[in-house]
Amino acid sequence: MRNVGIMPHIYKEKTLRAAGELRRWLESKGLEVRMLREDARASGCPESGMEEDRFLRHLDLVISLGGDGAMLRASSFAYRADTPVVGVNLGKKGFLTALEMEDMYSGLEEVLRGRYLLQERMVLECWIKEGCGGRPLYALNEVVVGKRELQRMIRLEVEINGKYYHYYSGDGVIFSTPTGSTAYSLSAGGPIVEPTLECIILTPICSHSLVDRSVIISPQSEIGVLARREKVMPSISVDGREEVELPHGGKVLIRRAPRRLKMIKTVGYSFYSLLREKFEFPEGK
Repeated sequence: MRNVGIMPHIYKEKTLRAAGELRRWLESKGLEVRMLREDARASGCPESGMEEDRFLRHLDLVISLGGDGAMLRASSFAYRADTPVVGVNLGKKGFLTALEMEDMYSGLEEVLRGRYLLQERMVLECWIKEGCGGRPLYALNEVVVGKRELQRMIRLEVEINGKYYHYYSGDGVIFSTPTGSTAYSLSAGGPIVEPTLECIILTPICSHSLVDRSVIISPQSEIGVLARREKVMPSISVDGREEVELPHGGKVLIRRAPRRLKMIKTVGYSFYSLLREKFEFPEGK
């Protein structure tokens, strides 16, 4: 590895301090350290800042500093560069991160030596047929088709592989990857799915029907969501970062992305051990 990108949570002081210290540590090892212009300015390292295109060019590794939100942001850049991403947890749950703050340097030393587990995680590709300029959006966790007005419900028609499936009335619908199954989808009543599997999890949000439940859909399927013409303006949220309005009568297409995200974990990583730790399962007898 030669070119390493650091992406801190820019609204937390401790992540900004950690970014400056990590930058100096990486440079002492002869690595070129990159930061996005706004991240570098916030971290007090403006000389490391650069535009997105230059940041992504020939990038070998992305390091996220923060919680799962920071990791989702870093993962979107790592996916575009088709390079691995590793997360250092300075947040709360840290489902997506690989290292805790106290293990940052020893853990990254192992990563730089090539001693790590590389997982490939499924990503969702979302096309908005109207209002998005024809560019796809990519989600590691979930795509949410919902509404901005709390007082009204939204009505969404879902089709799978070009055939009508169901009509949802409520607050919206979550389309999650297995990686995102422990996030918003879980809060809405969806299942926990091992993140190395491939499937699309459809979970309704506050449905007005008692029979509506989560559905596991094949990763080969293409899902269409049609927003009927009504008073509520529907919106698309991708990993809680990008939000785009969906014009009345507009259609969203959701499918598995052509590539997977490369995510670094420590040797000996176990999803089930992580699940037990983060959700604080009671100890057995």
